[in-house]
Amino acid sequence: MHPADYYSSYTKNCSGQFTQEEIRNIRAHYYAMCAETDAMLGEIISALKETGLLGRTHVIFSADHGELAMEHRQFYKMSMYEASSHIPLLIMGPNIKSQFVSNMVSLVDIYPTMLDIACIPIPKNLSGYSLMPLMLENGDYKALSRKLHPPWVLSEFHGCNVNSSTYMLRTDKWKYIAYSDGHSVSPQLFDLSTDPDELTNVATKFPAVTQSLNKKLYLIINYPKVSAAVEQYNKQQFISWKQSLGQNYSDTIANLRWHWSWKKNPKKFQRAIDTWIKGNIN
Repeated sequence: MHPADYYSSYTKNCSGQFTQEEIRNIRAHYYAMCAETDAMLGEIISALKETGLLGRTHVIFSADHGELAMEHRQFYKMSMYEASSHIPLLIMGPNIKSQFVSNMVSLVDIYPTMLDIACIPIPKNLSGYSLMPLMLENGDYKALSRKLHPPWVLSEFHGCNVNSSTYMLRTDKWKYIAYSDGHSVSPQLFDLSTDPDELTNVATKFPAVTQSLNKKLYLIINYPKVSAAVEQYNKQQFISWKQSLGQNYSDTIANLRWHWSWKKNPKKFQRAIDTWIKGNIN
């Protein structure tokens, strides 16, 4: 297991054994929620149709994350694997033809797209890009302000269930995932054209691709610097949290998501946290 996988599985209490029935039940619940969401979207579209508003209304459907559903020995989200980070994005409206667009896009593109739809100038400092050029039937459509979308998307995560900041650069068939400062935790590289389940890390097999994508990622965001700032912030917050909880410190942690593992040896894990706070351990 990759260190990031092990830590995430551990803190989600997924490090033990799960039966096939348990896995089926977890996935059945997720698919049921997808079906319910689909039905709700259908009700909205039906209401627009009944009121005569559908022909002049834009509808955008997406989600903030997916569900691992026991892929990679995990459930929930907080991961750069496809099940978590690859989300739906459907857009319908006037002059938008029915088509599948394979370009790399991101949630941050929705805001400038909505500005473009409303004919509002798009601020130059936005991270996202309007998606209207990818969708409109009218090829000579002129937006008030628009940048062409690059052939990559960036995602970063700093939060619970990861023990270091995580960064993903997705471009064509490649997915590159970097952690922390880029050195203390080994990166991951997946060829999604041949390995859609992301089971084989080929970072060392294709060093030129790995180096190229890492360089591109570093040009987009100075991720070692960001990671250092995040870790320092986390340490300060943890110190404040520990001071405010006092004697209830261990009991409070025991009731968090990783409580099963914590209760096995709370003193050991408290010492590990103290070492992390005092030292420079990721």
